Amino acid sequence: MQVCEKLEGLRAAMVAENVDALIIGNSDPHNNEYVAPRWRCREWVSHMKGSSGVVVLTADWCGLWADSRYYEAAEAALEGTEIELVRMSDVGVDPLEKWLAKNLSEGQTVAFNGEDISLELARKYLKQCKRAGLKTKTDLDFVDPLWTDRPAAPKGEFYIVSDEMVGQSIADKIADVQKEMADQKLDAFLFGRTDESCWLLNFRGNDVPGNPTPYCYTLVTRDEAFFFVDSDKLTAEAVEKFTSAGVILKEYEALEAHLKGLSKEASILTIPRYLNYRLATAVEHCEVVESRSIATDLKGVKNATEIANFKAVLIDDGVAMVKFFVELYGRLKRGEKVTELSASNLLEECRASMPGFRHPSFTSIMGYGPDGALNHYSVDETTDKEVKLENIFLIDSGGNYAHGTTDTTRTIPMGEPTELQKEDYTCVLSSFITLMTTKFSEGTTGAQLDGICRVPLWERQRNFKHGTGHGIGFGLEVHEGPQNISGLSLEKFVLGQVTTIEPGCYRPGQHGIRIENMVHTVLSAENEFGRFFEFENLTLCPINTDLIKKEFLSESQIAWLNSYHEEVVEKLSPMLNDEQKAWLVHECRAI
Repeated sequence: MQVCEKLEGLRAAMVAENVDALIIGNSDPHNNEYVAPRWRCREWVSHMKGSSGVVVLTADWCGLWADSRYYEAAEAALEGTEIELVRMSDVGVDPLEKWLAKNLSEGQTVAFNGEDISLELARKYLKQCKRAGLKTKTDLDFVDPLWTDRPAAPKGEFYIVSDEMVGQSIADKIADVQKEMADQKLDAFLFGRTDESCWLLNFRGNDVPGNPTPYCYTLVTRDEAFFFVDSDKLTAEAVEKFTSAGVILKEYEALEAHLKGLSKEASILTIPRYLNYRLATAVEHCEVVESRSIATDLKGVKNATEIANFKAVLIDDGVAMVKFFVELYGRLKRGEKVTELSASNLLEECRASMPGFRHPSFTSIMGYGPDGALNHYSVDETTDKEVKLENIFLIDSGGNYAHGTTDTTRTIPMGEPTELQKEDYTCVLSSFITLMTTKFSEGTTGAQLDGICRVPLWERQRNFKHGTGHGIGFGLEVHEGPQNISGLSLEKFVLGQVTTIEPGCYRPGQHGIRIENMVHTVLSAENEFGRFFEFENLTLCPINTDLIKKEFLSESQIAWLNSYHEEVVEKLSPMLNDEQKAWLVHECRAI
C-alpha cells in the first residue's frame, strides 16, 4: 500500500468517526525509545524510520513533526508524498499541540490512540485542545484496520541474569524499593518503563530488535510484587527464580483489571512519561502520586560488581573493534567490495565472536562520507553505499553483552584526509579530551558539563546540535537516565553513574565526525570546599591520529591521548593475533 492509499483510507475512517485531525505517533504502551515493529504506526504511514516524529492528518493536509536529527531522513522518506516536514527544532516553529489550536476551529475533533501514547504527552494534547474548544477522542485505533500485515505483539527470548552478575538479588532490590515506598508513604508503585522491571527482577529479553527488554510491567506493593508478562515467554528457570523470590506472576493483559481493583484509598506512584493514557484511567480512583521513579536512581548508580563487569566488557568490545578495523581495511586493500551495510554486518560478526555477546545495543550508524553528517543515519538496502579508500567513515555502534552494554564512536580516514577534515576532527577531539579530563564540583549539572565540552569547538566557530552524552544501562538500554549531558539537563551528576561523552561536527553533504567513550563518575578530591568528581575512562579503542592537526591540541591533551593509547595497547594486545596487534600498535603510536 502506497502512502497516498494509506492517507486516503485513514481519511475515510476519520469521516466515519467525525474526526477532523488524527495524531499518529511511533510509541508503544510503555513509551519506550525503541519500539517493536507492531507499534511503528508513524513509520507505517510515512515510511520515515527513527524514534522521533509524529504525523498529523486532516481532511486536506498532512504534516510530520521531526527534530533536527531526522531532517534529512524525513525529507528523503517524504519525497513524492503530500506529507510536509515540520522542522520542530527550528526557532519559531509551533509544537504540534499549538498548531492544532491555531489551525482547527472550535468544536472540531482531534483523535489519538490512548493505548500507545504516554499520559504525559496525552495531557499536553488534551490541555491545548480544551483551551481551544476542541473535542477529543482517545479510544480509537485508526491504523490497525488498514494495516493488514501488521506484525503481531512480539514473543521474544527471555533469560535470567544471575545475582552474581549484577551484584544484588531480586529480593534485596524489592526490599530497597519497598523501603523507599514506606519513606514516601506509598502503597504501590507501578514500573511502567520496561528496563526498570528488568533491573528489579534480574532478567533480560529481546522483544525489540537491539533492545534487551521484553514488554512487561511490575507492580510493587508494601508487601508483594506482581510481575505482568506473557506467560509463554517464561522459561521454567525464570518461573522458579521469580517464585522463589516471592514474585507473583500475572499475564501481561491482566494489569488493567488489577489496577482497577486497587482500593480507592491506595496511594500509587506512577510515572506519566511511561504510563499510557488508557492505563492511567484505570487508577484514577486511587490516590495517584506522580513523582520521580524510585527505580531511576537505584538503577542509575552502578554497584562495584556492575562497574567491574563494565570494565571487562569494554576490553572485549575493544578487541572486537580492532578485529573489525583490521578486516575492514584488509578487504578494501585486497580490492573487495565493502558497503556501509556489509561493514555493519562485519562489525556484528566481530562482536559475536566475543564471550557473552547477545546482540547490537542499537542499530549501528555507519556513515561513510556525506552520510556521516546525518546524526542518526540508519543504513539499509535502500540507502546502502559503497565504502572506498577515500573520504572518512563515522562508525557509531555498540554491543549488548551478558556482562554489560557498550557504545563507541570512532571516525576513521579511508584515504588522504583534507585539511578541513583534519581541522574539524581535531576540534572534536579537543572537546572530547576537555570533558574527559574535567574535574567538577558535586552538584554540577549535565548542562554545565555540556558547555565545558563545547568550548574548544565554539572557539573555532563550530558546534553540534545533539546532546554531548547519555547514561548507559548495565546489560540494559543503551540510553538510560537520570543523567545526560546536554544544554537542557538540570540533572546533577552523582558518583557511580556510567555516561558517554560524544561531541561531534557535521557538514551536510560533505562529512561527519564524532568521537565517543564511556566514562564512570568517581571521586576526585574532597576538601573544605566540598567534594569534587571526575570521569574514569572505560572505553578501550584506538582514536585515530592520522586525522589530527597537532597544533590544535594543547600539550596536556597530547599527553592524555598518548597515555590513553598506551593503556589501550596494554589491555587489548593479549587477546589479539600478530597482525591485529601490529595494527593496534601503529594506530596507537605516540604523537
